[in-house]
Amino acid sequence: MNIYYYVSGHGFGHISRSSVIIKELLADIRLSSLHLVSERISFLKQEHPKLKKRTLSLDAGVVQKDSLSLDVEATKFALQNLDALVPDLLKGEAKYCKDNGIDLIVTDSSSLAITIALEANIPSVFIGNFTWDFVYANFSKYDSYFEKRALEMQVEYSFASLALLLPFFCPMPEFLEVQKLGLVGRFPQLTKSEARKKFGFTPDKQYVLLSFGAYGLKEFNIQWENLPKSIIPVAEGMPELENQCLYLPPSIYYPDLVCACDAVLTKPGYGILSECYLAKTPILYTDRGDFAEYPTLVKALDDYFPSAYLSQDQVSKGNWDLDQIAWKGTENWNQLALNGEKEAVQSIFDL
Repeated sequence: MNIYYYVSGHGFGHISRSSVIIKELLADIRLSSLHLVSERISFLKQEHPKLKKRTLSLDAGVVQKDSLSLDVEATKFALQNLDALVPDLLKGEAKYCKDNGIDLIVTDSSSLAITIALEANIPSVFIGNFTWDFVYANFSKYDSYFEKRALEMQVEYSFASLALLLPFFCPMPEFLEVQKLGLVGRFPQLTKSEARKKFGFTPDKQYVLLSFGAYGLKEFNIQWENLPKSIIPVAEGMPELENQCLYLPPSIYYPDLVCACDAVLTKPGYGILSECYLAKTPILYTDRGDFAEYPTLVKALDDYFPSAYLSQDQVSKGNWDLDQIAWKGTENWNQLALNGEKEAVQSIFDL
């Protein structure tokens, strides 16, 4: 089988979870080639004879002013720009699929990729925990354009041959066939004690990882001097925090760092939630703007994670007391089904 696999460039969560599925696909002898199409190609360090990488965007995502606030007007502009490119994208990508003998398209989570599959007369598989029509419908209160675009996307999604839904999924359009997956995420390679030793963490301190994905933490004016003396903030890949945190270069294996820390301070997103769940690391979370996925992820935090909400003001003022973490979700830490990537791969080949 030759697979065309599209991954959204919105943040790191899509490519993070897709990388786990892609690794599983590449290990399967039934795969002839995998054509990864994304704006986040650089995230996937893996090279493989069957893996071909192309940089291309098939969705507009949501334009963010920073990690915690959205730009609705710029998002509308990005969608309109993409719409203008659709005729050429459909023609060009359908031709690419035919020229390369593509048998199936997998998308996380563009609806346009499903339309390309229709154009190329091949099946398609949706993978995700939300669809963009759900996100854009939420913006219709600002501009009626988003309601129209969301309805069009619902139709596009409905033509997927199969939808594979990840845990913590939001309301979805009507798919032809649906299968629920176990959790897909990157496991740490080290135990907690091994990871803490690797990063030089000491038992008398509490290490809090600042995890704000592709957009960093530039919008916060954190009063570092107010942090409790027992807390050591940790940052990776955010050079603007090098002088305030225990700073680590982006070459490390991130799930091991998640595993080593006593807590992760973040905005809720599927990628960081899955990695914290697999590493058994508590979460401190704050707002992320008017993003429709947020309430669903907060419910997941309440149900499955030891966690605590911090207002943006609390984050800025350094009020990161780990004693605020409610451990009510701990009894459910072993309740989520895992190995969703194996289920996804089997479903793809079955189809």
